[in-house]
Amino acid sequence: HWPQLRALSALGFRERREAAAALQRNGGDQWGALRELQRPRLRPFLQRLWRPPGALDFECPDQQVLVRRILATLDVASWGRALLVASLGRELGL
Repeated sequence: HWPQLRALSALGFRERREAAAALQRNGGDQWGALRELQRPRLRPFLQRLWRPPGALDFECPDQQVLVRRILATLDVASWGRALLVASLGRELGL
């Protein structure tokens, strides 16, 4: 397992005992061990990714940021329509 351990170490998994155990649990398969070792590191990212988006802040001073957020979170077809949503939201005090 030395070449696989070196490869996992080069990818940032320097704890040999943990990497060796992951390799053993995956029958020496480097990709299976890599998947197993990455899972705990990816968990916080995935939790943030799947969290529901926050409310839109129509008082945001940067209009581009607001329009991009509208495009990312609402079912809006174009930049122009997102701009319209931002303008209406500001006018209505949302």
